[in-house]
Amino acid sequence: MNRRVAIVFDREFGDRLLTLVMRTPVWIVESGANRSAVAEAMNRANEWPQISVTVFRPTDELKHLLSQIGHPQRVDVIGLPLGDDVREAMRVAGFTQVVETSEGFRAT
Repeated sequence: MNRRVAIVFDREFGDRLLTLVMRTPVWIVESGANRSAVAEAMNRANEWPQISVTVFRPTDELKHLLSQIGHPQRVDVIGLPLGDDVREAMRVAGFTQVVETSEGFRAT
């Protein structure tokens, strides 16, 4: 299991995906803007086998995604506001520290 994973809810994240996916596995929301970036990352995975991209539907909730990802030590969430329901989902998933970042939040 990977120690770190990023979950991207930003529907306009596309052009930043390749940089992120070179550092960590990424789960990214399906959108027109993200679709071509995902295709490019998948093509690069032939040369860089550490690249891992999973696309999820915009209707998927954070708690549902967390149940599918496994048990990483750190999750970086991009494009999702940090409300009480999100904090609760992170707590239920076993994360004890949640810190806001410029793009969302990080949980450990």
